Amino acid sequence: MEDCSSNDLKGWKKTSEQYGYYKLGTREVIGYSSVDFAMNLVFQCIALYISYFYTDIFGLKPAHVAILFAISRVWDAINDPMMGTICERLQPKKGKYWVYIMWGAIPFGLAAVMTYSTPNFSYAGKVIWAAISYNLLNMLYTFIIQPYISAATLMTNDQNERTRLQSVRMTMAQTGGVVCAIMLPELSGFLSRYMTLAQGYMVTTIIMAIIMVCILLWASHQIVERIPPQPIDPNHKAGIKDVFYLLFRVGPVFVTFILFLGVYTMSQVQSTMGAYYIKYYAGRVDMLSWFSMIMMLFSVIGVPCVPYLTKKLHKKGTVMFGLVISGLGSLLLYLMPPDAITGMMASRAVTGFGYGVLMGVLWSVITDPVEYADWKTGKRYTAIVMTLVGLGIKFSMIIGGTVPNLVLGAVGYVANQEQSAQAIAAIRSMTTLLPLGAVIISALIYGLFYQLNEEKIAHIQEKIAERNAERASVK
Repeated sequence: MEDCSSNDLKGWKKTSEQYGYYKLGTREVIGYSSVDFAMNLVFQCIALYISYFYTDIFGLKPAHVAILFAISRVWDAINDPMMGTICERLQPKKGKYWVYIMWGAIPFGLAAVMTYSTPNFSYAGKVIWAAISYNLLNMLYTFIIQPYISAATLMTNDQNERTRLQSVRMTMAQTGGVVCAIMLPELSGFLSRYMTLAQGYMVTTIIMAIIMVCILLWASHQIVERIPPQPIDPNHKAGIKDVFYLLFRVGPVFVTFILFLGVYTMSQVQSTMGAYYIKYYAGRVDMLSWFSMIMMLFSVIGVPCVPYLTKKLHKKGTVMFGLVISGLGSLLLYLMPPDAITGMMASRAVTGFGYGVLMGVLWSVITDPVEYADWKTGKRYTAIVMTLVGLGIKFSMIIGGTVPNLVLGAVGYVANQEQSAQAIAAIRSMTTLLPLGAVIISALIYGLFYQLNEEKIAHIQEKIAERNAERASVK
C-alpha cells in the first residue's frame, strides 16, 4: 500500500493512495492564489465603486445605470454558459484551464482602464461608452475566472488540500479588495489636486491594471494540472443542453447556484450602496475609503479561520456560521443612527468577518457539485458547473446594481445634492435590509436542501476512479 508521503513518477507528492490525491507546494498555492489577488484589484473597483462612479463622477442617471446593469446581466446569462462550453470543448496543448489566465491578462487590464475612463462625449455617447466598456470588462473577467476556478479540480482531489488552497486564495482575494478599497478613492483624491477627479480615477486604474497584468502573467505559470482531464469525445461534445441539464436536474448544482446568488447579493448590495450610505445617511464622505475597506479588512481575518471551522463544523456548518454572522452585521448596521460612525464601522467589521468565512468555504464547496455531477452523469464538465455557479455571482449583480439604482431613481435621488428623507430612508434600507433578506433566504434553502458532506464526496470520488479505471481497461 502506498503511504501518504510517497511520490508518483513525476515527483508529485501524494497525500493518499486514492487517485489524484496530491500535496500542493507552497509556491503553487501562492501562485494560484495570486490570480485572485490580482483580479480583485480590478473587480473590487467595479463591485465597490462603479455605480457611484457612473452617477456622481461620470454623470449618468441612476435609471440609466440600472438599465445598463440589467442588460449586462442578461448578456452574462448567454455569454457565461458559452464560455463554459468552449472550455470543455477545447483541449489547449499547454493546459486545459490555466492558459486562459495568460491569454486574458492584457486585454482585461485594457478593458479596466476603458471602464474607468471618462471621454468627453455627449450624454448618449457616455451611455454607449459605459455599456461597451463595462460589458467588455465583464466578458474578459469571465474568460479568465471560469477556467481559473476550474483548474483547482485538476490540481488535486484531496479535499483538505482543496480547502487549504481555497482558503489561501480567498485570503489573497480579500487582500486585493482591501488594497482596492483604499487605493482607488484615496489615490484618485490625491491626484485630483493636479487633475480632475475623473482623470484621477483613470490614472489610478492604469496603475492597478499594470500591477494586475504582471501578477497574472507570472501566476498563471505556477499552476500545475496534475490530474488528466477527460478526453473529449468528438461525438458528444459539451453543448448548451448540458448547461440546462446540470442546472435543473442535478440538485447540488442548483442549490449551490442559489447559495452563491444569495451571498454575493449581500456583498454586491452593500458594496453598491456603501458609498451612498456613508456620504448621504452618515454625512461622512471623508470616511468613504475606510467604510469600504473595513469590510474587506475583516474578511481577510475571516478567511484563514475556515480550515479550523471546517474541522469543527464541517463545510456545511461553516457556511451556515458565515451566513449568520453576515446577517447579524447587516442587522446591526440598520440599527445605527446617522452619527454612530464607530458603530457603523463595527457593524461592517462583523459583516466582513462573516463574509470572509463564506469566501473561504464557498470556493471549497464549489468543487463538490463537480464531483457529484460527474458521478451522476458520467461526464466531467467542470467549467460548465463552475459557470452555472458563477452565474449566481453575475445575477447577484442584477440585484446589487440594478435594484438600488432603480430605487434611487424612483425616490428622486440627485447626485451631489442634499437628499430627501425618502431617499435617505431608501439608501439606509437597501444597504442593510436587502442584504439581510438575501442571507436569510440563502440560509434556509442551503440548510434544508444541500445534502453533500465530506464522507459522501470521498465515496463519490472512489466510485468515479473505479468507473474511469474500467473505461480505460476496456479501451
